[in-house]
Amino acid sequence: MPAPLLLQRIAVNNDPGQYQMSSALQRAVELAIALNKPLLVGGEPGTGKTQLAHAVARRLHEQTQADAAPFLERALQFDTKSSSAASDLFYTYDAVGHFRDKLGQGADQFIELKALGAAFALSQGLAAEGGTLPEPLAERVAAKYTYGQRTGQPLSSVVLIDEVDKAPREFPNDLLNELESFSYEIRELNHRLHKGPDARIVIILTSNFDKNLPPAFLRRCVYYHIPFPETADLLTITQHRLSVAESPKLLGAIKVFEQLYSQNKTVRTPSTGELLDWLGYLTQTGLFEQLQTIPPEKNDPLYETYQLVTNSLVLKTNQ
Repeated sequence: MPAPLLLQRIAVNNDPGQYQMSSALQRAVELAIALNKPLLVGGEPGTGKTQLAHAVARRLHEQTQADAAPFLERALQFDTKSSSAASDLFYTYDAVGHFRDKLGQGADQFIELKALGAAFALSQGLAAEGGTLPEPLAERVAAKYTYGQRTGQPLSSVVLIDEVDKAPREFPNDLLNELESFSYEIRELNHRLHKGPDARIVIILTSNFDKNLPPAFLRRCVYYHIPFPETADLLTITQHRLSVAESPKLLGAIKVFEQLYSQNKTVRTPSTGELLDWLGYLTQTGLFEQLQTIPPEKNDPLYETYQLVTNSLVLKTNQ
């Protein structure tokens, strides 16, 4: 009878408060906020581009609690698809559902505000009465982003547009007017919503640059490339995200990972995310503690197990 499968879930601390932001990256974020421009973040997959937006939202939330328009704690996220249109970033309209509706409900019952649309609505405040947003929409935005609270206080937010390079080329170009005017129109309601005067909207876009972005769009962004972390940075990241102490064995593991990264013998270059998966599995299953050294000697009883885990999570070699 085969041994039972391991059902333990490997935990990596993804708390935005644990995000390690370099001084250069922080300056890029501050520059984008000061210039009121979107921040376009590039870098290899797994370098923390997506988590950056949530970390920025957490810090701004903590710093603005006493402000007239405090920031939400989490970023409003839009996951770009190959079929995305610019309007999808603001709202979607279920035309088929509206057409089939037999109750005679208005169009506002079939409209859902997306990341940037919700940010505009929140910047105006979601007062229970007299708001600028139609009542059904305001109620749904409150339920999704403010735990159902309906107050007139405007709220600032960080908006994450993830992997913008996945979208058709028209997507970023079609956003230019809205990003400059900070307003958009819900055509089905003949209603234009503007960003509130007291609120801030910080837009962070990520790109793997699988496709080139239009020059007109790039000119309107602050750009920062997240480089592959240095040894000291990898050590700090693993300590914070996996709650492991610095040790010769941990340093040895990081050196192994750096060698695999530099040798370029893999299906694709391993990322920081794969380092966390690899070390997370080794530490939380007890293999890290049981191994004498990393890398282990070939006569170590756990050598084959170590090789299997490493090849599966990090090396992914063609050889």
